[in-house]
Amino acid sequence: MQDVPPSAHPDAPLASATGRRGVSVPDLLVALGVTGLGLLLLLGTFQIPFGINAVVGPRVFPLIVSVGLTALGVLLTVNALRGDRAEPAAEEDTDPNAPVHLEAAGIVLGGFLLGTVLLPTLGFVIGTAIMYFSVALAFGERRWGLMLVVSLLVALVTYEVFTRGLGLNLPPGVLKGII
Repeated sequence: MQDVPPSAHPDAPLASATGRRGVSVPDLLVALGVTGLGLLLLLGTFQIPFGINAVVGPRVFPLIVSVGLTALGVLLTVNALRGDRAEPAAEEDTDPNAPVHLEAAGIVLGGFLLGTVLLPTLGFVIGTAIMYFSVALAFGERRWGLMLVVSLLVALVTYEVFTRGLGLNLPPGVLKGII
């Protein structure tokens, strides 16, 4: 099979008179989303109070991550506006013309939103168990009992590691006094 350059692909947008391709809206939306997420994280980072040690306090690592994410988003945005595109790698077995199925993504997003809404009242363990359960469901697992037990166990271990191991204060919710 002969390699075809991306510009010669039948579905590739036509180059303009200057030889540049048009802006890819999906690539631009991803770039703007990364930039926006970086800016939101940066805003949240500045809300973290300073620690005892002003040089390396609780803001340092969130600041590094948020600045890096914002810089990456800006770079991606500039590249998208210049007409650069995220092309699949040659070794990827993808069909760009295949229909998009958003059912799995919707299940994960729905589970994340439901777990987030219920987390303050039901607690961290149950809220995150809902999230884990939705991911297993989205990946095609249909053994409901197994998904429930594994989701609860992983959420409980996560809760214990964060509360006892790291000293974080997570909401126990309805399991207060039990865990």
